[in-house]
Amino acid sequence: MSITEIVLKLALIGGDPVLYILLIMSIINFAIIIERFITYKTIEKNLTKFEPLELKISLEKRLGILATFGNNAPFIGLFGTVLGIIKAFHSLSTSTEFGVRVVMAGISEALVATAMGLFVAIPAVIAYNYFVRKAKFLMMVYEESKK
Repeated sequence: MSITEIVLKLALIGGDPVLYILLIMSIINFAIIIERFITYKTIEKNLTKFEPLELKISLEKRLGILATFGNNAPFIGLFGTVLGIIKAFHSLSTSTEFGVRVVMAGISEALVATAMGLFVAIPAVIAYNYFVRKAKFLMMVYEESKK
């Protein structure tokens, strides 16, 4: 068995495992966004009680996860789409039917992974940018209050 056949067998799994990964990423993403909103409100109310390093660490906590999801979710979705298209073409090659419906059904299923990747990435990027700006603002207010 050649390496191409081995990889093809793996690719024929399709985009379903990728969708599960993106679903888990989506849940984590929204949990972090909610947690950050609550934490930022709490920090804002008690801003002067923090030490500078403690404040910086609290404000930047978990923002790296949002940045990572925002940057990588579209690529993971695209990977799922490629796997789905490979599966669709393989199914087409082994099918007795041939027509536009067979091709389009497989491709439309494959594109769900790309949409899911964007569904994860867009809120992550928006939230990351919001929280970074809010953290800078809170650090500036903190520094002004300590003068």
